[in-house]
Amino acid sequence: MIGLEFLQKIGEILQKSLSSEETYSAVFDILDDVIEFDAATLFVVNSTTEQLEVVESRGEQRVDLASEVPFSKGGGLSGWVASQREPVILSTMGADGGARGFRSFVSVPLWSGDKLEGVLNLGHGEPGFYQQDIRADLEKLGVQLSLIIEQLRLREDVRAKNDLLEAALEELRSTQSVLVEKERLAATAQLVVAINHEINNPLTSVLGYSELVLRDHLPEKHRRDIQTIYDEAERASKIVQNLLFFARRSGTEKQYLDLNAI
Repeated sequence: MIGLEFLQKIGEILQKSLSSEETYSAVFDILDDVIEFDAATLFVVNSTTEQLEVVESRGEQRVDLASEVPFSKGGGLSGWVASQREPVILSTMGADGGARGFRSFVSVPLWSGDKLEGVLNLGHGEPGFYQQDIRADLEKLGVQLSLIIEQLRLREDVRAKNDLLEAALEELRSTQSVLVEKERLAATAQLVVAINHEINNPLTSVLGYSELVLRDHLPEKHRRDIQTIYDEAERASKIVQNLLFFARRSGTEKQYLDLNAI
């Protein structure tokens, strides 16, 4: 039943970048070719609650027994099988089993080392369908399924850590972008402060002397020329003052830059 072809197909599934749901569904498709069942249910231990949860099921009913009985990993026979190390095979069941839609039942605990990964239950409507001679194959099946579940857990852990790293990297990029922008603004503001120190004094002199000259009696042509000098100097002074206002808003007006050193 469990041969090299089955192992090869399982290996091919693990090589694909499938989600957990897609992987479990693909495994059940392969399982359907190697062992006959009318219903099958795969339980996986929730790493947070440590309880068995159904992750894949085939057939009209969930395959479990005595669901009202609580065990360490949850209710039902699966909760009890979880504490076992070997498959449980019930070849022929009575009326209670028949009411559930199957008369022959197997439950396989899925262990990875000392860690329980889950439980696989198979049910068949024909009494005596599952016999003790398939125990070895069920054990092989349990090993393969536990490896798949373990691999999926590792993938999920890696994906979660990658998501955290991506979020941290994005936050770092955003912070770096803000810091670069602040440094750029600070450098610009520092340059503006330097311009104010280096240019404002000459402009003040030009404005002062131009105003004095305009008070004298000058030919109209010279007066217009001097007025133009005064107006342009005043315009330049306002530009420098506006730039200085920007620098003050950036909080860097006290950082003086020596333009002679540039």
